Amino acid sequence: MRGYETIVAENTLSLYPEMVGKSPGMVIRLSMLDVPEQESVNKFIPDALYQGKSLIEYADEKIHSYDTKYIAMRDVAAKFPDMSNDVLNWHYSEVYTLDAGTPKLAVVSLDKEYYTGGAHGMKQKDYFVFDLEEKRQLALKDVIRGETFDQLDDHVEAALRTLMEIPDWIPLTERGFFDNSIEKMEDFFLNPQGLGFQWDPYEIAPYVMGTLEVVIPYKDIEELFTPRGLVLVAELRR
Repeated sequence: MRGYETIVAENTLSLYPEMVGKSPGMVIRLSMLDVPEQESVNKFIPDALYQGKSLIEYADEKIHSYDTKYIAMRDVAAKFPDMSNDVLNWHYSEVYTLDAGTPKLAVVSLDKEYYTGGAHGMKQKDYFVFDLEEKRQLALKDVIRGETFDQLDDHVEAALRTLMEIPDWIPLTERGFFDNSIEKMEDFFLNPQGLGFQWDPYEIAPYVMGTLEVVIPYKDIEELFTPRGLVLVAELRR
């Protein structure tokens, strides 16, 4: 996994090509992970990251999709001649990063950042946890025993309260959260410090609170792990 290379694809498109140097435009940049030939045995990883497409196919489709959406803005802008260039200057980026890797485990993150009009840009982050021996992407139930999810919920809420400095006796909704219980568990990751979870803006709290991420130390939840989960994190914890 350490041999993964970064491949960059980017494109800049002017909304009005005839307005040289004055046209609003869109910039798209993709920073992807490529699998060296000697590691083709791990091809299931890019297949999961890029929906079964090659890097070239994935980049071409993504760039074409956003180019098409942006060109359509010419008709929209024509109907609203007072629309500012700030609203018409779009950007989109994807950055894939190998966050953690052992002979048994790989953790990849995907950071997206984009602005396609509106009040503000957006950020989004996703994690992919791969078992290199079983050659598949893992779900939380693969590393944490399902019957202990309620206990894990409690640890997650406690970690969020610590992060946001919210005492136990204050409802989360009084400090801006949408709900008083936190149950979203899909987007998890593993690192040398522990089991982590993250939430994008608007998932559990308003945009102003940004991306929220917590890591629960292994020592606090070791008894919740499946046997396979313990095997996978053993080398990470060294």
